[in-house]
Amino acid sequence: METSIELENIRVEKGDTTLFHDMNVSFPKGITSVIMGPSGSGKSTMLKIAAGIDMPDSGTVFVYGKPLMKMSEKEMMAFRKENGFVFQDAALWSNKSVYQNLSLPMEFHFRHLDSVEIRRRINVVLKKIGFRDNPDLRPAQLSIGERKMASFARALVNDPKLIFMDSPLISIDSEIIDRIIGMILELKQAGKTIIISTHNPALVSRVADYLIVIKKGTILETGKFDTVVQSTNREVITILTDVLSKAATYDGDILSLLDGDDT
Repeated sequence: METSIELENIRVEKGDTTLFHDMNVSFPKGITSVIMGPSGSGKSTMLKIAAGIDMPDSGTVFVYGKPLMKMSEKEMMAFRKENGFVFQDAALWSNKSVYQNLSLPMEFHFRHLDSVEIRRRINVVLKKIGFRDNPDLRPAQLSIGERKMASFARALVNDPKLIFMDSPLISIDSEIIDRIIGMILELKQAGKTIIISTHNPALVSRVADYLIVIKKGTILETGKFDTVVQSTNREVITILTDVLSKAATYDGDILSLLDGDDT
């Protein structure tokens, strides 16, 4: 499989703790990769390093084969233009309306667009994700779920090729969860490269093509979903069983896959 992002010999230190030591992992292009593991395992840190938001203490991040840190300003701008990031806490600008939160990325990356076209594109993406509040409201005036939807809209407004999502289903109700999963499935059908950090059973079972299983900063296993769920690694089995057994209502084949491994 062609690689979109590759992390090579990544080392990350947090105070006196080494979170990642010589970590190596690749994210295939055009499919949905899910980073999964217990809380505190390093999922969000790995995701942010892959997106170029956090920098490792050592090692190299490759974007389509090119070292991220050696990109020119123009190349870095092109990379930013082609990716979107959905933050765990939405991370909207609190002093801007939802509309302004969405318009600023377009104004920055697509300076040739006039205000009429910007408004049209924003209305299209808000309708597509099912945002139901007034876009002139500020984040503090929205529910947690609608803030999360606005964060999705901001990540998608530039029609990115590469989309990062950090625990996108945390602290939202079932209706919003269904809307977000439906949206991710549409992005998958469109051939987008999606990288998600999550421990949510519904999300893993319904959208993952490729799995990266980690625990305490150590990558236990990577590979295609159907291959990883048949792992013989005891630690992997424990993590998968904890997560995916809860998703049996979403995919009846998952438990049969897991049951076949525990020998």
